[in-house]
Amino acid sequence: MTVLAAWLDSSVPELEQSIVRRAMRDIGIVEMPPGSNRSPTIDEYVGAVGSPVGSRWCAAAVAAWWRNCGAGVPGIDGGSCNAWKAWAERERSWSPEPYPGSAVVYGRNGVAVHIGVIVRVSPVLLSVEGNTSIAGDFDADGLAVALKRVDVARVLGYIAPRE
Repeated sequence: MTVLAAWLDSSVPELEQSIVRRAMRDIGIVEMPPGSNRSPTIDEYVGAVGSPVGSRWCAAAVAAWWRNCGAGVPGIDGGSCNAWKAWAERERSWSPEPYPGSAVVYGRNGVAVHIGVIVRVSPVLLSVEGNTSIAGDFDADGLAVALKRVDVARVLGYIAPRE
């Protein structure tokens, strides 16, 4: 049993477990050069959602992780946090509650600005986020995939994955 498996309660559905494992594998990916919003993996992620190379890439990373595990993602503009929020509302998968594998959507004044994947709910709410800072501060345009404590004051809501 890995440490990661110990985090996941046996009641967590397989799809959500897969998403958590997949997101965790990308921790440590960094932009090359820093501040460029680029690397071979990042370029692949943004290209898969139709975003221009060099775009902010947090939503593209979540799309890659979910798609890799068989979860649905927004069909149009999957590189946009606002597109994820609108899609989740249309699909009725928007939730006020976090669960492992769900996406966490951060915002300002109701506008989505950043997204990650919930990997642990208790005793501390943790997410894996792309295009974020390595340090603890909130950053919607950072340089890495990192494990972060969820800044609940900035959360707009959560998106439940579906096949």
